Order: sequence, then structure tokens, then C-alpha cells
Amino acid sequence: MIRRAAAIAAIVPAFALIASAARADITVIGHYRLANGDTLTRASYYTQSQVRTTLPNGDEIIYDDKTKRIALIDHAGRRFWEGPRAEADSIAFRIRSERMKAAAAKITPEQREQVNRLYNAVTDSVQVIRTEQTRKIAGYPCRLWVLSAGSLLTHERWVARALAMPDFSGEVEKVVLATIADPLGSGLMKLVLEARAAAPEGAEHGTSAPANQIEGLNLAGRIRFKTMRNQGEFSWEAVGIQSGKIPPAAWQMPEGYTRWQPPAATAE
Repeated sequence: MIRRAAAIAAIVPAFALIASAARADITVIGHYRLANGDTLTRASYYTQSQVRTTLPNGDEIIYDDKTKRIALIDHAGRRFWEGPRAEADSIAFRIRSERMKAAAAKITPEQREQVNRLYNAVTDSVQVIRTEQTRKIAGYPCRLWVLSAGSLLTHERWVARALAMPDFSGEVEKVVLATIADPLGSGLMKLVLEARAAAPEGAEHGTSAPANQIEGLNLAGRIRFKTMRNQGEFSWEAVGIQSGKIPPAAWQMPEGYTRWQPPAATAE
């Protein structure tokens, strides 16, 4: 009885810590290798209504669910766009049009048709697998999930269930996709965003899972992709986690950056 009481006494604080972490604001210091090969160390911020995180090309995105506002920070161009979620559809189209023009990435109707055929083929082969592999990242137990879409995309995610936070992928999806000029690459990123959710913890190991039931925060990941024009890899891993109130400065635009208003665009 004494041993059992001691065991319970040890377990209860652990569960209390997990519950506290799940409710608290979270700052995750991550080390990134971007799709172009550059590396950087940067903080991401998570609350019950806000998120600020890094995209595969090094841009950052901020979303505030209370005010329904989105910000996209272009570090390479030292500029940002910020505005209401209601404008996201039109602004995303304009961002994408400008970036495609800048990258000379316009494609012919024949090439677009080929892209659509490839994308439709890979979507038919999408799987989200909950594996048996586990490891600790920044002190938190994580489980490996793998998304695959034929030979064009593999996305590995190490998920910490103890750090469950709201998922705002659907709210920011169009703005994120607008940052990718390659049309097939944009389609593959859409699969990644839509498959941030996977089977519940009770699902069988190694089985395909529905894409709407994940619980937890990604503390490491890797995306390998191949499109008609290029192939590459983006990866990141948390090297430190802090809980506690996030300072207001975390949600502000970088000092010295200019406000960016993408020019109006006609159909691509």
C-alpha cells in the first residue's frame, strides 16, 4: 500500500505538469534547415488564440484567432503584409501572382495540365501513418507520424501530445500556399497542411489514419518533396521549450521592415 501511494504521489505531479503545459502559452526555440539549404535558429510562439511560426522558405506567418488577422513576414525582402482574414483570399492571389512573375515561373496550359494530372495521382496515394517510433525532443516524449504521397512527398512529424495546442492551419492555408510559386509544390504543401491532423492516440500502429484527429504539437519534422522543376528538403527540430506568458513584442513586425501591399493582378 505504501509503495502504491508513493507511485501515485509521483504520477499525479507529472499529470499536473502535462495539463499545465497544455494550457500555458508555449515558446519553442527551433533549429531550421530551409528548402534552399540555409540554416537558422528561431522562436515559434503558440497560445490558445495565436500562433507565429516559420515556413519552409524562411517566411514567418502570424495568426490571431481573436481578431481574425494574418501577417506574412518576408525576411528575404525585409517586408511584411498584415490584414484581416477576410482579405486572405484576394491577397493570397496577389502574393502568388507577384512571386510567380518575379521567379519567371509562369507555365503553359499544357504544363499546367500535366501538373494537375500529377497532383491528382499523388492525392490518390496519400497515407498518414502513426508509427511505433518514439523519442524525447526538448524533454517531451514524441511519436513519429509519416505522411506520404507517392514518390513526390514524404513528411515526417514528431508530435508531443503533452503540448496540445489549437491548429489554425485552415485559417492560414491560402496565404501559406501563396508563398510557393511552383504550382505542384503548392499542391504538395496543401497536402501537408491538410494532414497536420492524423489518427487519435488509440489507433493501431502502422495503419493509415484519417486526417482530422491529431492531438499535440510538432516538435520536429522533415519534408522531402519533388516537383517538375526541383526537389529538396525542409527540416526543423525544437532545441528548447519555454512556458509562460509570451511578451507582446513576439506578435509585432520586425523593426525596419516595410509594409508590403502586393499589386493588383489579373488571372494567371
